[in-house]
Amino acid sequence: MPLMSGHELQNELLLRGINIPIIFISGHADIPDSAKAFRAGAIDFLEKPFDNEVLLERIDEALKKNIAFRDEFAKKHRIQERIDHLTPREKEVLGLIVTSHSNKESAKILHISNRTVDVHRASIMEKMQADNIAELISMVLYCEAPDSNTQEERFH
Repeated sequence: MPLMSGHELQNELLLRGINIPIIFISGHADIPDSAKAFRAGAIDFLEKPFDNEVLLERIDEALKKNIAFRDEFAKKHRIQERIDHLTPREKEVLGLIVTSHSNKESAKILHISNRTVDVHRASIMEKMQADNIAELISMVLYCEAPDSNTQEERFH
């Protein structure tokens, strides 16, 4: 490519948060080049000349991976939107639920009554559209960002 290399384009896409499957095609690549591309997330690295059928298979694979990624992103986004609509107190209660605190322990930690925790918990279940606590915890863990914050810190 005249203005930038494939690796530079891949890096620029990553810097911009554009996460799409990438297939490299090169007429003069070596093992370090292909290794660099794979480490940065490429799904394949084809050398010219290549078999058109192989390219079509890789494109099909890339499209399927992209659909799966977008579906997962949308699911996480929907769950995060539900979390964002919780009140600050509900987020505190949710953090305690996710970290396996009982209603009694949560009430003591938050200096509120058990009944108040029950009310918050019911509201959380409704807003999160969860049928049970296991599903609620699963949703939160699925959505959790890969940072170093604990669940309790995340909801404060």
